[in-house]
Amino acid sequence: MIVPLTDAQLKAIRNSCPRSQAEIDQDLAIVRHWLDKQPHLPKPSEKFIKQILFSLKYRTEKVKLVIDNFYTVKETFPQIYGDLDPTTDVFRKHVESVYMFPLPKLTPDLNRVLCYRMATTDAKAFCPDNQLKRNEMMWNLLFDEDELTLGNVWIFDLTNMDTMAQWAHFNMNFMKKVLKISLDAKPVRIKKVHFVNISQMAETTLNFIKNFFPQKFRDRIIFNAVSENLQDYYPIDMLPYEWGGKAGTMAELNQRLHEELIKRKNWFVEMERMKANSSKRIGQSKTVDQSILGVEGNFKRLNFD
Repeated sequence: MIVPLTDAQLKAIRNSCPRSQAEIDQDLAIVRHWLDKQPHLPKPSEKFIKQILFSLKYRTEKVKLVIDNFYTVKETFPQIYGDLDPTTDVFRKHVESVYMFPLPKLTPDLNRVLCYRMATTDAKAFCPDNQLKRNEMMWNLLFDEDELTLGNVWIFDLTNMDTMAQWAHFNMNFMKKVLKISLDAKPVRIKKVHFVNISQMAETTLNFIKNFFPQKFRDRIIFNAVSENLQDYYPIDMLPYEWGGKAGTMAELNQRLHEELIKRKNWFVEMERMKANSSKRIGQSKTVDQSILGVEGNFKRLNFD
């Protein structure tokens, strides 16, 4: 599904945030010591902690916050993080309705690209919770398989998004949840967000939504009139056929991801148990604080680097 990193790529990624082995061990010990005092949290693997440390530039206090949020949102949103079975009829229907896949190769500047496109114009085929569920499963799979990357690029192809009924799903509550889960509860750095093949209605809607985002995020949003403009940013061989590339059709890439999710079915079922238990949380209310998770309130806390 994805092309493994070369030694040269891995070296370049590590050199972007150099850290001695002694310093990494010290940071790992700090996070492990903190986790030992958090009875409400599961105990992640050493590999997982090291990846988070790197992704968050070894800022241990930020790492603690993200780990806590990462496991707490799973408890808070069972409709997204529960029933992670990619073989159900409901899941298969969403796979048929929405193309969602990573590009096989990293960008030249060593970012992973995640792509999205409606496969139908039927507004009823889009379910926000199922969209987030698949997205979270894709991201977790990639975070486990990619040894390291520098960040994510999102590409949204709006070819089939041309009715108000479709855009009604993308209300502010949904958008805030997407951004907060992606940026406050996951160790991810969003480098660019492309919207391609944009209708006039879509552009008007997106320009309105952009006003609610921090300037730093707005500066990373790129409107591409046609998909061929993506070739100005990324090599042709890493793009799907529909965007003038050589990496296969969107349907094929979408199906490859689905097959990988099915292979990992037992892994995802096990992941369902890796979540917070707020009844054991020490020093805070046993009721999950939505403002801490960032689902309520404004966008001031979002981090993009």
